[in-house]
Amino acid sequence: MAALALLVLSCLASLARGENSSGSSSPETVIIGLRLEDTDDVSYMENGALRVSERTRVKLRVYGLNINNETWSRIAFTEHERSWPAGSSPGVGEAVLQPCGIRTSDIIILPSIVLHRSTSGIVEIDIKPLRKTEKSKSYYLCTSLAAPPGAATGPGPQPWTETTWVYHDGEDTKVIVGEEKKFLLPFWLQVIFIGLLLLLSGMFSGLNLGLMALDPMELRIVQNCGTEKEKNYAKRIEPVRRQGNYLLCSLLLGNVLVNTTLTILLDDIAGSGLVAVVVSTIGIVIFGEIVPQAICSRHGLAVGANTIFLTKFFMMMTFPASFPVSKLLDCVLGQEIGTVYNREKLLEMLRVTDPYNDLVKEELNIIQGALELRTKTVEDVMTPLRDCFMIAGDGVLDFNAMSEIMESGYTRIPVYEGERSNIVDLLFVKDLAFVDPDDCTPLKTITRFYNHPLHFVFNDTKLDAMLEEFKKGGLLLSVLLCADGTSRPGLTVFD
Repeated sequence: MAALALLVLSCLASLARGENSSGSSSPETVIIGLRLEDTDDVSYMENGALRVSERTRVKLRVYGLNINNETWSRIAFTEHERSWPAGSSPGVGEAVLQPCGIRTSDIIILPSIVLHRSTSGIVEIDIKPLRKTEKSKSYYLCTSLAAPPGAATGPGPQPWTETTWVYHDGEDTKVIVGEEKKFLLPFWLQVIFIGLLLLLSGMFSGLNLGLMALDPMELRIVQNCGTEKEKNYAKRIEPVRRQGNYLLCSLLLGNVLVNTTLTILLDDIAGSGLVAVVVSTIGIVIFGEIVPQAICSRHGLAVGANTIFLTKFFMMMTFPASFPVSKLLDCVLGQEIGTVYNREKLLEMLRVTDPYNDLVKEELNIIQGALELRTKTVEDVMTPLRDCFMIAGDGVLDFNAMSEIMESGYTRIPVYEGERSNIVDLLFVKDLAFVDPDDCTPLKTITRFYNHPLHFVFNDTKLDAMLEEFKKGGLLLSVLLCADGTSRPGLTVFD
């Protein structure tokens, strides 16, 4: 209130001097202060100073006495701050007129004013851009006065002209022009673009995991034995996935480009590199890495097929950079073949996936046996001699002997003489079809009549070789295998 009273007194004094010097009774315009008409995030009042942005137009409300249509022409700004030599500053309540510095052309007062009574009006100012090296700049209000005869103001000689510009005495007439907040794009469009970039980042990251995990061999398998939907997905993906290095370079280049652009746009909005890095890191990790990779690791085939047109588009867009790099990788690393399982890996995969596949135990055993056919020997699969059901060659086929043979459940029974390791013949159960137990027929009579041949092989013979032997002899694979470890060491008997 004291400052406002001081301003009013100084204005009235100036008015009185103007009336005396001119000898006219017409009152002179006196400007008391300025205020922003409209405030926002860019233009506002701070500690009595008006803060505005470069390259803008701002409306100011002018307060004073006798404001008229020509008041706009009596307002100007200077970038030179009012200074007082040491020991010469005015005392309290003392108003001293001091000519202002060179008026600036950085702030232009537009030639119009909207009057609200004779005590206030609205003027519009045009603020020019700052210099490249300037972040902000302060300007000070100057007003024009008719110079009184013989007036001396301020320390030292101060020549007056017919119309003199002096510093305004108020404290709320300082204007601080700040650097314009520039966005690379309109703010709303930039926000939409950031959301789109997050989606693209997630797509590139997910496809990088989902598509690259589908090797060409697996896609061939899916095309041949998958469901109709899976076959369709695999057919759409396979031509693109066949160009593995080109696809990889395109996805990685697109992902890096999107993430870099996202950080730049966030920095433009946030105005702080640290904030942009933190926000972009959180957004990329959650929406660009974790979520898409979790989805594509489980549904990579479906996601890859439904977004294959976008993949082809970005492969075409990144062609000048990604294709040469992919060719270099092809030359250095060779062509991608895909995952190929050998016998051991395929067998182990069946064992590991046993809880999840739909194979029954018998099917799995058959498959495992077929895969091990070339690696196992006769000794690995033969039945120990002590566990074999055998009959002596000098036995008689009476009721007890034939009942024992039938209860054993075997269709082929080795016949030995003396020791169990001395196998001399082989009895087929079907040979007993016309034998009457009451006749007590000697066993040798039956074995000599049918005379089934015996095949002896070494114990280290591979099973695939034995399979070929069985095919040539027309013998069944379900024969009894017995070890001959006494009279013929290292031999095994087959039939």
